[in-house]
Amino acid sequence: MTQKPFSETRRAFCFSGYGFWLRLGFEIRSYLCRSLVLLPFRMKKIFLLAFLAASTSAVRAQSIAAGTISLGGSIGYSRSTDKEGATLGNTNYTSETTSSRFSFSPAAGYFIADNLALGLNLGYNAVREGYTTITPTPALVRAELDPQTTLQVGPYVQYYKMISEQFGVLGTLGGGYQRLRSQSYSGSGNNLVVVDNKASGYYANLTPGVIFFPVPKFGISASIGSLSYDRLNFDFPESRGNTAPDDYENTTSNFGAGFGLDQLQFGGTYYFGR
Repeated sequence: MTQKPFSETRRAFCFSGYGFWLRLGFEIRSYLCRSLVLLPFRMKKIFLLAFLAASTSAVRAQSIAAGTISLGGSIGYSRSTDKEGATLGNTNYTSETTSSRFSFSPAAGYFIADNLALGLNLGYNAVREGYTTITPTPALVRAELDPQTTLQVGPYVQYYKMISEQFGVLGTLGGGYQRLRSQSYSGSGNNLVVVDNKASGYYANLTPGVIFFPVPKFGISASIGSLSYDRLNFDFPESRGNTAPDDYENTTSNFGAGFGLDQLQFGGTYYFGR
């Protein structure tokens, strides 16, 4: 057996020691790397669970729970005036045309699920068409017509989507029975008469809006119009004792969207049990 020189043995031992420490350093580095990778993951997991728990609590706090009773309504008013002036001969004439709209709608509802309510709505609308007054007063003056009034009653379904604890959006789908009364002119000159028009039918509308809760039990809502459909069957016009023909029929249907500041409505609702 040949024995290696002392120098070769020492060199082999040194290389073996270097390999050992290199291996040990690699293992320590690998462990630290794994720990550093796993630590953020565990922290993220903890933070994620905490965030989900907080979000769930926040959503529950922001929702309107099933079993809540709502009682409130909305009101709206708008008025417009147009003025014109002209000179004919040596006389200065001025005209003023005024129109207005008023609406009032009380409602009561019950939340059958969180943020979802069913209820009953009453609606009253009065629209006064433009009436023109002229100065100086002409010889023939038309009588001002009564406003067109509409009375509605029907159920509704309403859904709330709360964005924060105090602010949210809502959509209301309603429909039911309506009754309309209006007036119009018939004839000409000195034979001009006022005719009463009456109609009945049904309606449906979808109204988006926003709501703000200054306190948890009271909400202030606002809307600027709706998508609507209505159908009306008109009675024979009543004027000077005219009698309706046996086959008389006058039906109108309307579908459209009306949005604007002239449709602005504010509402207030109290929530029992919230």
